[in-house]
Amino acid sequence: MRTAALALSLTGAAVLTASAGHAHAAARPIDQTVAVDADARIDVSNIKGSVTVVVWDRAEVAISGTLGDGSKGLTVEGGGSHLTVRVEPPEKSGWFSWGADSRMGETTLRLSVPRRAELEIEVVSASVDVDGTAGRRLGVESVSGALRLAGQPGECDLSSVSGRIEVGGCRDRLDVESVSGNVRVRDAGGELEFETVSGDIDVETTRYRKLSAGTVSGTIAIRGELDPDGRVEIESMSGDVSLQIAADASVDLHAETFSGRIRSDFGTVRSEDHGPGRSLDTKIGSGGARVRIETFSGGIGITRR
Repeated sequence: MRTAALALSLTGAAVLTASAGHAHAAARPIDQTVAVDADARIDVSNIKGSVTVVVWDRAEVAISGTLGDGSKGLTVEGGGSHLTVRVEPPEKSGWFSWGADSRMGETTLRLSVPRRAELEIEVVSASVDVDGTAGRRLGVESVSGALRLAGQPGECDLSSVSGRIEVGGCRDRLDVESVSGNVRVRDAGGELEFETVSGDIDVETTRYRKLSAGTVSGTIAIRGELDPDGRVEIESMSGDVSLQIAADASVDLHAETFSGRIRSDFGTVRSEDHGPGRSLDTKIGSGGARVRIETFSGGIGITRR
């Protein structure tokens, strides 16, 4: 499980933003348009405020909004296959200028981009809202801002320390990492991977091929149809886990816990003869797909859908 490394790498950045102050001054308007390819890569970075991305069927990027007081300006570089839009901090202060938001007002960025553009977004204490994108990839990295995605990009890599993450669509692969922010996913398919420390993971989707989820103390709830040859691996320390399995599914199911409880609509739960521990091993239908759930003290619930 990558949870411990995630907590160390992301929380260290969050500590630097904890002393953020408030800058109050007149914001400067932003209004630029740049020609790009229909499938261009667009890199966006903001430190404090918000980033909103909408799509259109034009081969150009329109950038609007307001630049917060304290920023050195907005850098717009490139065009064609690669465009960079970057809010410049008052001065460099560590990796990705963490800590600079204490000396800046909020910058509001709104971008209209080609529908098939590839997006890479980095923010510190800014919210991110992406609507309608259908490019090859979407990557978002944040410390404390909320993330919301609605669209059908091919691959999605999303990470946050304390901001909540909401996903409404991702075609082929979704990877979400969070420390304390809750994760809510609807309508994502293919390969799904989730890691949190204390954030809850709530997933409801139509069909998926592979799912991996891990947490220390957050809850995990998974609802959806697993492919006939699919794989599910779920691990938790103290958080409860719930999984729905279709009544007509063919699954080899294994679940075990050290001190938690197991409730299942399938098979028979076995208690260890000596010492703590409960486990469940059963074949649903003719078997094939593989599901494995392990917890230390968290409860496990497996229900028929």
